[in-house]
Amino acid sequence: MAWLKPTVDTKFYIDREWWERNGLDFRLYLRDQLCPECKERFPSHRETEMVDWVDPDTAEVRQADALLECLRSCCARRSEFITPQVPLVSAAFRLLLVNDNRPLSPREMHEVIRWRTPEMILQTLAGGQIYLGIRPVSENGENG
Repeated sequence: MAWLKPTVDTKFYIDREWWERNGLDFRLYLRDQLCPECKERFPSHRETEMVDWVDPDTAEVRQADALLECLRSCCARRSEFITPQVPLVSAAFRLLLVNDNRPLSPREMHEVIRWRTPEMILQTLAGGQIYLGIRPVSENGENG
């Protein structure tokens, strides 16, 4: 299958397997994204409990990672969560986290990361190096 060069409409996601293959601790970096109050609540990324989470759209209750749920329900609501002061890759990472890692294109990311053009977001995410496991969705639409 031929490789296609990503465009501003190519969807990207966080590849959790990339973290494992590179011997990196996803949960440690996830904790680093928390606001100061939530970091205090979770002094370690280890041994954090799973919590019941109610989907606001479907009212479905499911088990969720406490760190991720704290990030979504508290930190993401703070004005300093995604700002021009946050590195672009970290901003994209945070955006994908709060979007439940549903793939987003640079054009869609630009709706939140307004201070960077879709082309700049694409150039950063599709460069020769993979940052924070953010990769394009494969041609057949599968993550990975």
